[in-house]
Amino acid sequence: MNAALLEKALGDLSQYGALVKDYPYRKVWRVEVEGRAFYLKFYPQAPNRWRRLLRGSLAMREFLRLQWLQKAKIPAARAISVLMGLSINGQRGDAVLIEAIEPARSLFEIVQDHDLAGEPIPNHRDLAMQVMDIVLRLGRAGLGHGDLHLGNFLVKDGTVYLIDAYPVHRRGMLLRDVMRLANSVAGIATRTDLVRGWRRLGPDGAMPQRNRFARAVYRKLMSRIYGDNRYFARLAAGGWTGVGFKKSVRKYRWSAISQQTFETRQWQEEWPRLLGLIESDQLTVLKRSASADVLEGQVVLGGRPMDVIIKRPRRRYWYRYFNELGRGSRARRAWWKSWRLIYRGIPCAWPMLMMEKRTLGYVTDQIVVFEKVKGPTLGAIDLAPLSAGERQTLFARVGGLLRRLEAVGLYHWDAKSTNWMVQIDPAIGPFPLLIDVDGVRNNWGIGEGMRRLLLSMRQHGQYTPQDSLDLCRGYAPFSPVGEDE
Repeated sequence: MNAALLEKALGDLSQYGALVKDYPYRKVWRVEVEGRAFYLKFYPQAPNRWRRLLRGSLAMREFLRLQWLQKAKIPAARAISVLMGLSINGQRGDAVLIEAIEPARSLFEIVQDHDLAGEPIPNHRDLAMQVMDIVLRLGRAGLGHGDLHLGNFLVKDGTVYLIDAYPVHRRGMLLRDVMRLANSVAGIATRTDLVRGWRRLGPDGAMPQRNRFARAVYRKLMSRIYGDNRYFARLAAGGWTGVGFKKSVRKYRWSAISQQTFETRQWQEEWPRLLGLIESDQLTVLKRSASADVLEGQVVLGGRPMDVIIKRPRRRYWYRYFNELGRGSRARRAWWKSWRLIYRGIPCAWPMLMMEKRTLGYVTDQIVVFEKVKGPTLGAIDLAPLSAGERQTLFARVGGLLRRLEAVGLYHWDAKSTNWMVQIDPAIGPFPLLIDVDGVRNNWGIGEGMRRLLLSMRQHGQYTPQDSLDLCRGYAPFSPVGEDE
């Protein structure tokens, strides 16, 4: 490799390099010299002198940790050099130069692409075993990793590599490190994967039913939903304030909106038009009562029309003027609960926009917009065209969702059949989603959601005892329930 050409490329990244990631704390550039690719991780200099002295050089920190991985013979990116006092586009900082692992793809992208296609991962078990081997090698070398997730693994020619060394530490593989990885694969890994991983990586004893270390991850995710960041847009217009969805880190097959990206400007242009349609009563009315208006319409973002459901809650009872103090408006609670479910892997109607109108700080009007979930409700679906396998899958998945709710410390006290929508997916079969999250509560009512659903399903003319059995088996798959019980 010609060192002079590499030095020239690093000196003019705007011409010879491509900016891959742009975060306030780190920028990643890709540079190619004589057919050989490199990544330059640039850490801007902290503005405060004392802060720079206390934290040291972040680039040197990552360079040393990449060397630890190399000495431990862990498949990982290879560090070449560290560049101190580098200046890029007038911004000073330190950088670490890393040899690129190409052609390769992120393990997160591979998993997500197969999930979106509704296909199983062909080498699922082999990839899972390699990830576990890397974690096991880290522990045997006396190392740990504080940010283990699928996005920090690359796959090249079937081999898995660890690519981010900054969170590596010398306290050994901690339980919180392993459980963070377990939280990253929740909803992706099979129960067999989780049990095998716990036996190989976890301490002695049974695998815990609940991941208590996931709380910190959820708190970080939930802290974004009201802020102005890469994922959400803060909006204000005509006395209304609120937040709109921009993009999701993870995309889901059951939500078309989760697979799209929007801009703050698009929401700022669309909100006045949507409010005008609501105020002039030009949208389709699905429900109108003293407690709320439920409307159907479209939002147009970037020239793309999308079907949505609009809810405009009202205060039916006088005491709601007082009990919302400190709790937030119903629209705000619906927004919060929806993201709480999505971040915990529970499919529900995708929240797109939440707006409030305030007078002297008090909410006097409110609107929340969800993606329209196409398909019949569980209480109205025609079960006759479904095969025996599809019918069993449907009710087992409904029971499984109620079980997953309780597994993350929640339950749905109003899980009646009309609060579920069913997507008939040609690849994965019938798929249930929650559409009314107002009834989600903290878990003090174990089994209440199942009891409520069983009662409401009695009104379905085609519902059979076998459906009840499949529902219960999905909710409690390991209980000894037989056909004669």
